[in-house]
Amino acid sequence: MVSELGHFLLISAFCLNLGLIANSISTRSLLAGYVSFFNRLESLLFILLAISFLLLIVSFINSDFSVKLVANNSHALKPILYKVAGAWGNHEGSMLLWVLILSIYLFLFQASSRDYPKVLVRNVILVQLSTIALFLFYLLVLSNPFERLEFPPLNGQDLNPILQDVLLVAHPPILYLGYLGLSIPFSIAVGFLLTNDRNLNIVRLLRFWSLVPFIFLTTGILLGSIWAYYELGWGGWWFWDPVENVSLLPWLINLALIHSILILERRNSLLNWTILLSIMGFSFSMIGTFIVRSGLITSVHAFANDPSRGLFILLIIFLAIASSLLIYITKRSNHKNFMKLNFASKELWIIVQNLTLLVIATVVFLGTIWPFIIEAMFDEQVSVGEPFYEVSLTPFVVIFAFMLPIVSKIRWKGKNFSNLRTTIGLIFISIALSASAFIWKDFKLLTFIGLFLSSWVCLGSILEFAFSFKPQLNFIDSLKRLLIFNSRLIGRTCAHFGFGLLIFGVTAVTSWETEDIRNVEVGESYYVQSYQIVFKGIDYSVEKNFKKVSGSFEVLNNNELVGTLLPEKRLYPSRNEVTTEASIKPTLSNDFYMVLGNKIDENAWVVRTYIKPFISFIWIGVILIALGGFVSLLSLHKYKTLKA
Repeated sequence: MVSELGHFLLISAFCLNLGLIANSISTRSLLAGYVSFFNRLESLLFILLAISFLLLIVSFINSDFSVKLVANNSHALKPILYKVAGAWGNHEGSMLLWVLILSIYLFLFQASSRDYPKVLVRNVILVQLSTIALFLFYLLVLSNPFERLEFPPLNGQDLNPILQDVLLVAHPPILYLGYLGLSIPFSIAVGFLLTNDRNLNIVRLLRFWSLVPFIFLTTGILLGSIWAYYELGWGGWWFWDPVENVSLLPWLINLALIHSILILERRNSLLNWTILLSIMGFSFSMIGTFIVRSGLITSVHAFANDPSRGLFILLIIFLAIASSLLIYITKRSNHKNFMKLNFASKELWIIVQNLTLLVIATVVFLGTIWPFIIEAMFDEQVSVGEPFYEVSLTPFVVIFAFMLPIVSKIRWKGKNFSNLRTTIGLIFISIALSASAFIWKDFKLLTFIGLFLSSWVCLGSILEFAFSFKPQLNFIDSLKRLLIFNSRLIGRTCAHFGFGLLIFGVTAVTSWETEDIRNVEVGESYYVQSYQIVFKGIDYSVEKNFKKVSGSFEVLNNNELVGTLLPEKRLYPSRNEVTTEASIKPTLSNDFYMVLGNKIDENAWVVRTYIKPFISFIWIGVILIALGGFVSLLSLHKYKTLKA
């Protein structure tokens, strides 16, 4: 009964969606004077989808194996937290969550749009409703999450063991909030073009609705990276996996959009370019959907499905992207607003930043789809791995990072450089700090460049923040004034400083990581760098839905205990799969990372030990980038609402 009700609500939501689209495209409301009534219907769409998704979760909690999705992705003995996560740990359930989040953003936009021109709001809602309709149609036709089994099994096949993790409960929904948040800038851009009124000011709308998905997308990527770091047992924080890449692509485009909005806001220029970036951001989110769900790739994150589903998704994406680009080509503004650009103008450097981000996105995209192209054309299997991305992307990342402090310090309108002497001095200080690291380490050019860029970006952001203090006020009063009136500067400083820490963490762990692989007997001790590691013993135990063997290792430094590591190997009987669970002892300067390998004989095991210097700076840096986006949202209260 629960699944039938959920399916009925999905069909009802689709029919309601079509009715709302019909109302939006009519020149007169189908029921004139009942605008608030239709607003409530838009809220009802969200409610129908939310209840439908909750009913799917109930089916998982109740272990209703008559529902095909539950039988394929759950198990009676699975902890309830992972039963709930099973609702979106598969193709059909994640697509229902996908549509639900689209409706949530529609509801939030509609609820917050009362001060904006009605024609613009109506067009934005129309575009958002059309996007929801396409994916709802796909969900009902090819990916029904409530499909019944004629002969239900006694127990389910269980969720993929590597997805049974606390972070995987939060990671997909947060990542989807980022992916699908980009649908609002997309709808704003297309809706704006449909109004045929270029006097509307969409800066505030675009700025808010580009920052919101930026925060969620950054956080989602961070959670996925941390999960892969400790769960997969490979010891890496980024693997250039196709699914990782497709989350990075819309993030890069959205970052370019956020910076281009600065020029649109301050100089009333680059309107067409900003609109195009708004369309591209969500387009790459949809392209990522196709790559993950088409069955074309092999990935620990991917939903490998019938390629016919992928073809259907491709058709939907083609319709959405082609129609939006057609509207852009035919409706974009023909007004030429030339900026006076010179080497000292902030506008020029922001444009160069935009182009650099697009080049990075293009390289990542080509590296991701290149194996598909080669296989389709020559029927050959190729892989594009880390060496390709390191060689092709490093120069552009260096250019982008070097420009950050410069762009922040240059004034608008290209009048002059601000504090040129200070900038040059900062460069020399960064060089000195970077060179000092090689007193303890061997010199490597890429390591030096990474350390220089991290110092340059971090010091530049701190200096910009320090210069914003009013000299006529004392420190406390000046800080209060800054916190109240300049949250945008604080957000920018936080994000840029976080990016500098990210560069430092990547440089340190890439250059100075230590790896040790050996056979170790119980009771034996060995050394990695100056640390003594003692293999204390092995323990066997049985948990609710898996069996495990765990090793106990003590890490000592000068005979003082640094920590105890407990790496595991788990056997999930329901799927007869073995997983490796790394054990990590994090410190500010090092992560001790250990993986228990195969048993060699009665008393010896293969043990992999890593010492990863300053890897925590990667996580701290990304957290600060997301926090910077959140703080920047607080500055929006200073700006007036849209006017015709």
